[in-house]
Amino acid sequence: LAKHDPDVAAKIDNYAQIIAFRNVLIHGYDAIDHRRVWDAVENHLPLLHAQIIALLREVEDADG
Repeated sequence: LAKHDPDVAAKIDNYAQIIAFRNVLIHGYDAIDHRRVWDAVENHLPLLHAQIIALLREVEDADG
């Protein structure tokens, strides 16, 4: 996303941390702290979801 549309990526809070967390989940799955994953689901995913919905609405509005 940052390569394709850096302005959109900049609208997502903690974009770099989200990518880093994904990399840990994918490549470091043998050392995952499940409490950290659950914390992300409960406390950070709702904000990310709201931001993605807002971005999708912007795209819909721009497309008319």
